[in-house]
Amino acid sequence: MDIIKYHWNKSILLNDAIIAHSYNGNREWYKNKYLETKLIRSRNSWHYQGAADLIDSGMKYFSKRKDIDYVIVLAADTWLIDADYIESVILEMRQNNLFVATCAWGNSQRNELSDVGMATDFIIVDNKWAAKYKLFPLKYKSFYNKYNELFTYKNSHTINVEKLMFTRYIQAINRYDLNSIGSRNRIYNHIHIMKEREPIHINNKWERQMYWRDIGILTHHSPCDKRIILYDNNIKYGSGIYKLLNSDDLSYYNKGITVMEDNCN
Repeated sequence: MDIIKYHWNKSILLNDAIIAHSYNGNREWYKNKYLETKLIRSRNSWHYQGAADLIDSGMKYFSKRKDIDYVIVLAADTWLIDADYIESVILEMRQNNLFVATCAWGNSQRNELSDVGMATDFIIVDNKWAAKYKLFPLKYKSFYNKYNELFTYKNSHTINVEKLMFTRYIQAINRYDLNSIGSRNRIYNHIHIMKEREPIHINNKWERQMYWRDIGILTHHSPCDKRIILYDNNIKYGSGIYKLLNSDDLSYYNKGITVMEDNCN
């Protein structure tokens, strides 16, 4: 939030960004709002459904905001320090009738959206289009309940949020343009693919790349890795950034927890 409020302000498009913080951690860890306009608390439904539920609750809020043109969806560990890149993507979306900006959640061997799905840790959506054509909610739980037996039968252990996102996008495009049904070109004609970020994973073991220097995206899970990059890029404003730069770990924030356990997801 410090980055958004204090380091995106050079951007004409982003200097008054509205932050909706979708949160499903323990209430005592985050008792009050910080810099967000809207704090949305929800039940923690764990990793896959939890990720989808957080997106759904945030987008439900924005779908009612008619004054918001574009929504930038960010996972908690995804930080964007280059406002110029985000602005350039939004301008292209506006000029070329593009409704979603993302990239494939793949690797160098598998990198088709239809195969691996859309990255959801960083995705930009045309808010009015998404609301009108029902891009959200992702409805992970209902999808899981309906098709889990089939996935188990096919020996697939995970219902992938990124592939479900691509499914919902196709459904929304089909509502928008009846002629797009079955047409690969029409489906892809309205997506800005962030080629600069591909591939997300560096090998076929699905080990992730964590830093895209040229476009300023950080997704490290360790605060130590992020601290180095913040120093290098002179990212220093905001009380949260100050604490991070001057602390060895996040125990000051996580009530003494330094290594997250399964029951602290």
